[in-house]
Amino acid sequence: MRESRRRREIQDYYLGISADEITSHLTPASFDLWESVARYRRELHLGARWLEVGGGMGDLAAVALERGYDVLMTDVEEKLLETAARRHPKLQTRLLRADLFDAGDVAAVAARGPFSIVTAVGAVLNHARDQRALARGFDHLVALGDASSLLVVDLMLSEMFPGHPPSVWADFLHVLPGLDLLARLIRSSGLLVLEAHSLHHRYPPTPTFDQEFDERMLRVFFHKFPPWRG
Repeated sequence: MRESRRRREIQDYYLGISADEITSHLTPASFDLWESVARYRRELHLGARWLEVGGGMGDLAAVALERGYDVLMTDVEEKLLETAARRHPKLQTRLLRADLFDAGDVAAVAARGPFSIVTAVGAVLNHARDQRALARGFDHLVALGDASSLLVVDLMLSEMFPGHPPSVWADFLHVLPGLDLLARLIRSSGLLVLEAHSLHHRYPPTPTFDQEFDERMLRVFFHKFPPWRG
C-alpha cells in the first residue's frame, strides 16, 4: 500500500508540472568556485581563515588572498613552496611545508588554525600511497576545519574511469577511491554535501607518460558542523 501511494505521489508530481521543469536539470550550467565559497560563507556565517592543502605554485592561494581571505597554504614539496613564494611574494609568510598524510605535520598545521575554509583541490587526496592513506588524509582534512567549516575537495573516483580501476598511472600513480569509500568517509565524518561538480581536463602526452590523459574528478563542497545534541 505504501509503495503504491509513493508511486502515485511521484506520478501526480510529474503530471502536475510543466515539461520545462522536468527537463530543467539538463540545462548546461557552470559554477564559480569563488561565488560558491562566498555564498556559503554568508549562509553559514564563516570566518575568513582559509587553508589550502597541496597548493602547488600558489595560484589559487594568491587569488584567495587578493579576495580578502586570511590564507595559509601548505605543500609537501619545498621546491613548490619556493616557486609559490617567487610567483606570489605576498604569500611568502603564508607558506608551510606539510604532508597531509602525516599526523605530525597535520598537527603543526592545526596549530596555525582554526580554519573556516579548507581546500584540497587538484586531486591532492589521490596522491596517497594507498586507499588506507587516502582515508587517513580525508580524516585529516576534516579535522583541520573548525566546528562549522566549509571543505572543498577534489577526488578522482574509480567509477569515473573505464573498468573502475583502483588506481591509474599518468606521470605518477593516482589512487582511486570508489563511491562506496567516499560515502563511508562522508558518513563517518558527519559531513553534509552541499554541492558537487564533475570536472574534466585532458592533458597532452609528456616525456614520462606518452599518451593523453583524461583527468576526471569530482569537486565536492562539504559542510562540517557540530553533532546534533538531543
